[in-house]
Parts: sequence; C-alpha cells; structure tokens
Amino acid sequence: MDGIPDWFLDAGRGAGPAGSTAEAARARYRERTGADPWEIQNWLFRFDPELEARGWEFWDLTRATDGSGRLHLWLDTWGEPMFSWEELRWLLYACGAETVADPVVVGSGSWAAEATV
Repeated sequence: MDGIPDWFLDAGRGAGPAGSTAEAARARYRERTGADPWEIQNWLFRFDPELEARGWEFWDLTRATDGSGRLHLWLDTWGEPMFSWEELRWLLYACGAETVADPVVVGSGSWAAEATV
C-alpha cells in the first residue's frame, strides 16, 4: 500500500503493540459500532469520488469555540440528513479520536463561528 502510513495499516489489521493508538482505535470503533475496523481495500474504495454510495464531501475541520479542545469535522452532504459515513468514523478513531459523535445537521453560522484548524 504505497502512500498509506504504516500506523494506519497497523490499526486496520490489528498490528501494533498493546497499549498503542492502533489498539485503542480498534477497541473504540468496536465498542461504538459493534463491528471490526475496516479492511484497507474496502476503506480506500469508499473514498472514490465517483462512488455514488458516498454521500458527503469534506468541507472543513474546525476547533470548538467552547475551549474543550474538541474538533468538528464539517461535511457537505448535499442537504441529506442521513448518509453513509462509517469510513470517516474509522479514520477519526485510527487518528486518535477518543470519541466520535454521530453527525448533526447545523446551519452555516455554526461553522462560520469556528476557526479552521
């Protein structure tokens, strides 16, 4: 897998030492979804921009204004309140997120009030 960092590949295939970020990511994802982490080929397929099953495009990443240190991932879902996004949940956990909240539809004013990371 040229271009994919080893740490991400390790997280998906269950490699990495006990106590590692990869191990924590797998545990958090399983706890939240009841499913195993994504296999890399399936995960990469979901990022195909021509894939009609993907109901979102990346918009922005911002820091919450409440001082909590939380980050908000903003997506354009073309107005659809329900969309497939489990590939993003896995990405966020694999990158070290402790929690990942389900998507919420909010107005653009909320986005505009936060600083891009």
